[in-house]
Amino acid sequence: MKTIQAFLLLLVFCVMGCAANLHELYLRLPEKDKELYDRSKQFMTERQQEKYLYLDNSDRRAKMIEDLHILDRLLKFPAHVRDAIMAQRVIPGMDKQAVLLSWGKPREIDRRQIDNLPTECWFFKRDDGRGSIIEKKVFFLQGVVTEVVDWE
Repeated sequence: MKTIQAFLLLLVFCVMGCAANLHELYLRLPEKDKELYDRSKQFMTERQQEKYLYLDNSDRRAKMIEDLHILDRLLKFPAHVRDAIMAQRVIPGMDKQAVLLSWGKPREIDRRQIDNLPTECWFFKRDDGRGSIIEKKVFFLQGVVTEVVDWE
């Protein structure tokens, strides 16, 4: 039992150290690379974010972001949806791809059939921009957002 506890404690310290290390890497970036990261972060997976921070020069970082084809992905949506994605908001009428671009991967998905129609509820934990964490639920009917609500 003590071995398992020691392993779990070591794992927690490793994870905390990795997060601190990534923050340090971010702080060492040139200002233009920080700005590019901040504008592009929402379009990258956690693994891609980490890769960006570990790249050794600005040209490689710029190429990585270029290879994400962010503008091409955004142009597939109407202007009001693009605006919501860029503001990291989720609005009714968005499809799943738009929600993923805006908020990333949900922490949980509940799928059901209601009246033979596919419905889903996606659960998110979001920073409210003021240092507090809020939980949101996004409801989909046939792959389109119908409602976004606070979840407690």
